[in-house]
Amino acid sequence: MTENAEFAVTQAGYTITARVTRESRDLLIEIIGGDVPHYGVVTTVQANGDEQTIALPSRPGHHHEEGALTRSIAKIIKPVLENNAIIVSGMHVNAITPVQMRAAGKMTRQLGEQIRAWITAHPTAEITERFAPGKNHNH
Repeated sequence: MTENAEFAVTQAGYTITARVTRESRDLLIEIIGGDVPHYGVVTTVQANGDEQTIALPSRPGHHHEEGALTRSIAKIIKPVLENNAIIVSGMHVNAITPVQMRAAGKMTRQLGEQIRAWITAHPTAEITERFAPGKNHNH
């Protein structure tokens, strides 16, 4: 059963939004905002495992830098994850100021805390998976 939640924080003249979609015990979290929302970074995190981040090219010679935001969210939610989370992010504030840049970290932590509280308040039922006989399924 799919569940959805959305959270937003506004500071320093812009908004960052977190859209959370749960499929079974896995989460897809979108952290987007600013003047040009997009997708440029992906972080995967497992409840009992590693975290990986991929930053896509943003323009020649540069990569998206939202990994700082996705890794912050991952760290906050990992203790309450039931399984896996995929966090995608992209936010661009035109002519961003140092004050706006510093606000991004605070806003992201607030969103992470809201997501963590939502996960805790909305646990999923135990999932039963069945596999074909004789097959070795790893996932």
